[in-house]
Amino acid sequence: MISLALALTVLAQSEDAPTAMQLLVGRTAAREFVDQQLEDGRHTRFGTDGKGPVHVWRPATYRPATASIIVYVHGFYTDVDAAMTEHQLVTQFRDSARNAMFIIPETRSWRSDALPWKDLEELLTTVEKRLKTKRPKGKVTIVSHSGGYKNVAEWLTHPDVERIVLIDGLYGNDDDFRKWIEEPSETKHQLVLVGFDTQTRVEWFLKKQPTFVKLDDLPYLFDELPPSMKVAPVLSLQSERFDHMGLVTSGRLLPWLLHVLR
Repeated sequence: MISLALALTVLAQSEDAPTAMQLLVGRTAAREFVDQQLEDGRHTRFGTDGKGPVHVWRPATYRPATASIIVYVHGFYTDVDAAMTEHQLVTQFRDSARNAMFIIPETRSWRSDALPWKDLEELLTTVEKRLKTKRPKGKVTIVSHSGGYKNVAEWLTHPDVERIVLIDGLYGNDDDFRKWIEEPSETKHQLVLVGFDTQTRVEWFLKKQPTFVKLDDLPYLFDELPPSMKVAPVLSLQSERFDHMGLVTSGRLLPWLLHVLR
């Protein structure tokens, strides 16, 4: 069920009123740069002109030579700064125990928003320039919640994208995601679908997908996945314990997913 607060937000949202993304982009400048060395990792936030802020987090155990890249895309009704704090994303990334560079850019907060980062390579190159460091050579995993799927669909042509995780986010572009799975590529592709509100649509997607594996509920935090599931072209997980927002705010799903799909 949708929460009362979220329902009021939806009702109050007007196509003419500035969205959360537009407000944040409007008050962000490229000169902004904050770099914090914390006990459990390094958190950097830098601004851009016209694309909002970008957050980058690297764990204390970060080793660039063997690290991968994980890009996290937030959903509607929030902006990237709010998602970082309210969803405790740094804590969730830390708890995944992944050796990765985590990149969290601004994206749409409502369907009327234009996409700030239509080009994934531009985002990755911007991170390199602003942090004055080379990106890891490992493959790219994109994790998206809810309405963030639209941004992910724009990034499907990037050659380094290996895995896409849609957390209750299959709201459209089904054919684009299916084509990405099926087309020949030097990089082995995997699509992970976590369903709650979107579970019915996921079921329809799977009917046209001959190679998939499915779990009817999410495993518990320390459970591993069988090797066959880890490499399945399409992995479907149905949530019975966490609702649409709980999937990204409970601190249970995201660390587990990132850990088992390492």
